[in-house]
Amino acid sequence: GFRISPNGQRIALSVFDQKSRNNDVWIYEISRGLKTRFTFDPAAELNPVWSPDGNQIVFSSSRKGKNDLYIKSSSGAASEKSLLESDDDKIPTDWSSDGKNLLYNSRGDIWILEMGSEGAGGDRKTIPFLQTEFFEGEAHFSPDGKWIAYTSNESGQAEVFIRPFPGSGGKWQVSTAGGFSPSGRRDGREIYYISSDRKLMKADITVKGSTVEVSSVQPLFEMRGENYDIMADGKRFILNVPVETQFTSPLTLIVNWDSEFHPVR
Repeated sequence: GFRISPNGQRIALSVFDQKSRNNDVWIYEISRGLKTRFTFDPAAELNPVWSPDGNQIVFSSSRKGKNDLYIKSSSGAASEKSLLESDDDKIPTDWSSDGKNLLYNSRGDIWILEMGSEGAGGDRKTIPFLQTEFFEGEAHFSPDGKWIAYTSNESGQAEVFIRPFPGSGGKWQVSTAGGFSPSGRRDGREIYYISSDRKLMKADITVKGSTVEVSSVQPLFEMRGENYDIMADGKRFILNVPVETQFTSPLTLIVNWDSEFHPVR
């Protein structure tokens, strides 16, 4: 997984090291092409999420058995601190633009971690946003923090929906024939998601009071990888794509191998 910083200059990404067989979070500076390791614990660190001001990063770590949430200054100058520990795995997915609420997945449900008025420095408590018998996850805030886009399989397959936040209200389906991994443009006018046939889709969104209108759902391009994010200008995407495997050791072809065998008498 990876996420572009709010200023569009850096990417926080989880990197799998072939030698250690482990994941760590790294920071990639786009302009310089420089990658710096961000986490160093022997356990797996995954799913980095930036704070809205870009000064902090929340990630999950399995160092105590379950995937708990940790927070660390994006400068890397200080050690990470425990943010939320429990007996269940937790995956952070988004941080509201006012810094007050962090979205995370746990046990197929969507939860809110209240960060307090001063981000991680305030009082924190967890509140369920969506708990049903179905799987819901991959939740993202709208830029104004008043709506949440998420994935649910309540219809029998994964689809993208929108609900108001906070409080009760209706829900609106965005995807038309299967979809997951929703994300929005920073002006709130478009939602992107991956369709069931592996296309990156775009849907135009119009908010009218307490309702949402979804229109002009159309494919943009074929997805070769599993993840994507949107650059700050709203016109470019960061994608991960598979790299063609190249053999580093030579292949030996043995011909006439049967001539080495002799019949048993």
